[in-house]
Amino acid sequence: MSVRGSAGGQLGPEFGPMAGDPVRFEIQASATDPMKPSGTFKVTHHKPDGSLLARFSGEVTGLHAVGQVGVVNGKITWAEHPGAPQLEFVGKPVSLTVQDEGRHGDRIGWVWGFFGQPVSPLQGTAPVLRLSDGDLSVRGPVPGADAAGRSAAGGADKTAVAAGDGAEKSAAGGSGLAVAAERDRGHLLAGTVRGTSKDPEFLGDPLMFSVAARVEPGATPDTASGRFHVTHHKPDGGLVADFSGRITCLAVGGRVGMATGVVEASADPAHVGLKVSFSVYDRARGDRIGWLWGVPGSAPVLDCQGFTPFFAPSTGGFLARGL
Repeated sequence: MSVRGSAGGQLGPEFGPMAGDPVRFEIQASATDPMKPSGTFKVTHHKPDGSLLARFSGEVTGLHAVGQVGVVNGKITWAEHPGAPQLEFVGKPVSLTVQDEGRHGDRIGWVWGFFGQPVSPLQGTAPVLRLSDGDLSVRGPVPGADAAGRSAAGGADKTAVAAGDGAEKSAAGGSGLAVAAERDRGHLLAGTVRGTSKDPEFLGDPLMFSVAARVEPGATPDTASGRFHVTHHKPDGGLVADFSGRITCLAVGGRVGMATGVVEASADPAHVGLKVSFSVYDRARGDRIGWLWGVPGSAPVLDCQGFTPFFAPSTGGFLARGL
């Protein structure tokens, strides 16, 4: 797996007072084991007049890439930040989510630990910023239909739902995104997919995932509304898991959406109250989904964050719309 390159762009009106600021990202990361990567990252943020707001770099601490979407975790080892002298940068964790779209324009999203945002291993948020120059290359294994998934799910048909106009405060935005109704149409993630697990522990088990989530125009990600439903059966029809609940956070950038929620009903009462995460890549040819269950002992589920979408279902699909 690898994420490599250098690319930049300007923050849009959805970033409020930072609109028009040029930013640039340089990443050189590779890994066979996601938790034992090698590489570095560098981020620069200037004001339109050329003055420096912040510049920092560090070492890569985690990397998970599937196809053309990758999440890079890192730790800052050097920084200068005249635009935010009150903050401590060095030693803080960061997360970068990259969507490699080639000539169509790469995208990136981020979570900054120096703003007090939580960063969990191999988790990232939606790539909310479209880059205008340079190139970021993401390379990772591409799962086929019914590719390996880990416990619990499966669900159905692509759903078309209209979006409106608005904006968000993103879990990826550091200081957040401001409302810019003329550009943001709200955020939407809807659909159902089905497939069978290739995980050795659940080999051949039918899985179903259904998610319908929305953020209204002008609202923040934590105002998301919607529902999810997950089922997991054995090939003979025996029930492994069946749970549903409400969506609590949604961020969509490009064709990647990150939704989190809380279980409200389950065949196993012990699941009620657990936080869950769904990550979706809405592709023209075969969508992918990833998931994370906040069971005791596992990595915490963070609002509007998740794994790189890793499971290729055999039927159904998702519609993802946002920035």
